[in-house]
Amino acid sequence: MEPAKGKMRRTSSSLLLRITDICKVRSVAVAENVGEKPNAGSTGGSSEDGAHLKIYPHQVSDHESCSGTSTARYEDAVVEKLLDAVSSLKLAYLKVQQAHVPYDPEKVAAAGEHFVSELEETAGLKDLYFGVSKWSNPMYQSHVSSRIHEHQKLALELQADICKKDSELVLLRAEFEELERRNMELKEEVDRRALLMHREISFDIGKGGSIDMFMELFENSSKCIHDFTKLVISSMKVSGWDLNYSKFPVDKSVVFEKRTDKKYCVEAYFARAMLMVTKEDYFSMDSFYHVMSFKDPFDALVESPNSNFGKFCREKYLVAVPSNMEDSFFGNLDHRAFVKMGGHPRTQFYQTFARMARYVWALLTVARFLKPMAEMFFVKSGVQFQKKHMESVPAKLTTEEAKISVGFTVMPGFKIGCTVIRCRVYLSMLNTRDS
Repeated sequence: MEPAKGKMRRTSSSLLLRITDICKVRSVAVAENVGEKPNAGSTGGSSEDGAHLKIYPHQVSDHESCSGTSTARYEDAVVEKLLDAVSSLKLAYLKVQQAHVPYDPEKVAAAGEHFVSELEETAGLKDLYFGVSKWSNPMYQSHVSSRIHEHQKLALELQADICKKDSELVLLRAEFEELERRNMELKEEVDRRALLMHREISFDIGKGGSIDMFMELFENSSKCIHDFTKLVISSMKVSGWDLNYSKFPVDKSVVFEKRTDKKYCVEAYFARAMLMVTKEDYFSMDSFYHVMSFKDPFDALVESPNSNFGKFCREKYLVAVPSNMEDSFFGNLDHRAFVKMGGHPRTQFYQTFARMARYVWALLTVARFLKPMAEMFFVKSGVQFQKKHMESVPAKLTTEEAKISVGFTVMPGFKIGCTVIRCRVYLSMLNTRDS
C-alpha cells in the first residue's frame, strides 16, 4: 500500500501544479485572443493528460474500484473539464463586456446567451462529479465541491454585475431620450421666439408724420438692417465669402478691437446702400399708410408688386445684394432674374430683405414729409467722438474720449430742426497715426 499512497500524493501534487499552470496560461490566452475557444494545446499539456477525455458514469469492476490509478484518472479528467469550463466562462464574460463598449444590443444578447450556456455547462460538472460512484474520497469531494461552489459564486457575481450594468444602461438610455425630448422642446421654443422676433409689430399709423413716429421707424430700421446683416454673414460663412470684399470699404487705418467686429462693416454697407438717395417718386404718404397697414410686408408686395414700395424694394435689392454674392449664396442668380422681371421671390432671404426694405422705405417717406424735413448725416473717418451727435457701436465706456476717433459710421443719424437722432459709429484709435 505504501507505493500506492506515494503515487497518489505525487498525482495530487502534480495536479495542483497543473491547475496553477493552466490558470496562468488561460489568463494570457484571454488577453491575447478573445475569440478563440480554449483547448488542451494552449494549456501546455497533452491530450493524454485527460483534457479531452469524455467522462460517462458507468459500471466498473471490483478491480477498478480498488485501483487508485482509476480514481486519479477520473479526478484528472474532471478537473481538466472544470478548468476548461472556467476558462470558457471567463471568455464568455469578456465578450459580454466587449459588447457593452461600444454598446450593441444584439451583441449583448448573443454574448449573454453564450455566457448562460457556459454557466450551465459548468454547473453540469457538479452532477457529473457526483455521478461518478467511485469518487468516494470525502476530502477530494469537499475540495472539488468548494472549487465548484467558488466558481459558481463568482459566476453569479459576474451575472449580477451584468444585470447592474444593463440596468444602468436602461437608465442612461431613458435619460438620453428625456434630454432629446427637452432639446426638441427648446428648439421649438427658439424657433417660435425667432418667428415672433421677425414677425412685424402692428405699426401705429395714427400719429401722423410726427417726430415720435420717425424715431420709432429709425429704431425699427436699425434693427431690421442688423437682422438682415446677421443673415448675410451666416450665409457668407457657409459659402466661404470673403468678409474683406471691396463692397465693404473701410479706412485701412481702422483698428478692430475684435476680429468679429468686422461684421459692423457689413452692417454699415447695407445701411448706406438702403438709405442713400433714390427716386423721389417712390415716396408717398398715401402709399405709406397702405403699406404699413399690412402685418407682413410681403403681402403688400403680392397685392401690388409695382407699387412705390415694390419698385423701391426691387431697386434696393439689385443695388445692395451683389450678383456674385447671390451666386455664392445660392449657386445661381434666380433671385436677381426674378426681381428684374418685376417679381418678388417668395424665399426666406428675400422676405427678410423685404422686412428691412419696408422700414427703410417708411423712414425715408416720413423724413420727406416732416416739418422741418429730416436731414440724414454720416460722420467721416477720423473725426473725434462726440456724445451729442454719436453713439458707439458696440457700446464703449472710456474716460479718455479725446483719444477716441470714429472709424466709420454704422448707421447714419438725422437732424430734425433742433432735434438730433444720434448716428451709430464704430470707434478706433485713428488719431494716434497723426501724433
